[in-house]
Amino acid sequence: MRMKSLLVSSVAVVMLFVVLFTASLTSYPNRVRALEATATVVAPEPDALPTEMETELVPCDAGVTGPCDLIATKAEDIAGVWKQYLIGPVFNAPGGMAYIRFNADGTLNLADSIEHSAKPETSYASGTFSFDGQVVTYGAVVGAPPPCNEPPQYQLRVLKYGDKPVALRYVAINDPCVDRLRDVNQALIWVAPSS
Repeated sequence: MRMKSLLVSSVAVVMLFVVLFTASLTSYPNRVRALEATATVVAPEPDALPTEMETELVPCDAGVTGPCDLIATKAEDIAGVWKQYLIGPVFNAPGGMAYIRFNADGTLNLADSIEHSAKPETSYASGTFSFDGQVVTYGAVVGAPPPCNEPPQYQLRVLKYGDKPVALRYVAINDPCVDRLRDVNQALIWVAPSS
């Protein structure tokens, strides 16, 4: 009799857990999407940013002499060399830091120095990027392992002081690469023009 009571209690606890777990998934659609994405090979459709994030906090209008931000919509907006974190065993960046050069022609090169970022390096990733409105999409990223070779989508915000770039902030829209998401979670710092 005691064993039967214990079994009924155990089944009730398991059923309660299943109901609570299912209810939490249906109340948070992003969790369901995340679980579905892990079960399929097809990349999820890009999520939309909240409407409020489609506007600069402090627009970099003519005459602004203090801090402002610009949502990039063309290659020229981000052209330059930026210092970023690059952690992990794939690229073995010195001190976990590297340089990414965005060129006005829509190409990018990652390297261990400003000088090496001038052209594609065999030991670092390189590729292309393009804008569709406020969304930047990388082309195939040469030299990056799967799934990091799949094209990510971001909104890029150029933080400026007056007309001088200071930092580049990535806002993820769709990126299957956990390592890249970690690396661009911190703002990239402006170090030099691209030419």
